[in-house]
Amino acid sequence: MASFDEMQHLFVTQELTALGYALEEGQILQPALLPARDDTALWKFFNTIPANSLIYAPSESEFFTVYSELINSLIPGDNPLDPIAAAKRRLVNWGHKPPTWNIGYAELVRQLSNATSSSFVFDNKSAPESAFWGLWSNSPPASGGSSKFASGDVSATISFSKVLNFSPTPGDWYVSSALSLAYSSPNGLPWNPDSPISWQTTFGQKGAMQRFLTALLAVSGMHIQFQSSALFTEDEQALILRNAPTGLWPYYLDAGSTDMNVKFDEVGRLTATVTSKSGVPTIIAGNVLSAGRFLGV
Repeated sequence: MASFDEMQHLFVTQELTALGYALEEGQILQPALLPARDDTALWKFFNTIPANSLIYAPSESEFFTVYSELINSLIPGDNPLDPIAAAKRRLVNWGHKPPTWNIGYAELVRQLSNATSSSFVFDNKSAPESAFWGLWSNSPPASGGSSKFASGDVSATISFSKVLNFSPTPGDWYVSSALSLAYSSPNGLPWNPDSPISWQTTFGQKGAMQRFLTALLAVSGMHIQFQSSALFTEDEQALILRNAPTGLWPYYLDAGSTDMNVKFDEVGRLTATVTSKSGVPTIIAGNVLSAGRFLGV
């Protein structure tokens, strides 16, 4: 019998594969997020260096801060076209303004409206072990309701009318070739031997800049139907119905942002339908690359 953790790991594997994300690069949002209609709030995702996790979580480092400190510590070459020198000039010209990216929320909505549809089906025949929420928001996967749900034959149909890989690029404060040069030159110039900032403290195993969020997987027109053959008692049914408005598996969107219908048949088998509000973007995952992959080195 699969645990809820095992079932969820299988779901995430099938979901990321179906939506075109490499398994080692996808990080799901738990819960899925309805982004604020604000560029700064959206760009905050891209300014956050992700932790090493299947579930998206920020590390303690911010891209702009670590990048600025790195560039300011490097030694530029004599060539007027030297990328380190160019990056230093960009930062001086940028000053103390907060970081921006080339496109924001309005462009996310526009691109999403022109995106294609996608769907996939799921069942829980087998799964490796992992750690996720349970049947409703913040519930432990080993709790009675979640454990019983996963113990049955679980199947789901998930469809999105629009799916977009939203991938803005950093603004004029950023010079990608400078970061690539630093990464590809672990010893010697442009690194300053007198600076505490080194290749290891930046890109090494405990470095501040090991991975980057390169895209957010945004969807709209979400329609989900799932069912479990497990037989829930009346008390278990009441517990599920009480907690369902806070958000149900697999995206944990609350009743305020979705139309939700949860019901049980005469013997206690669960069927749930969740439909997102029309035209509202929802972010369900992010694409995270290692520093080497991000910089193409």
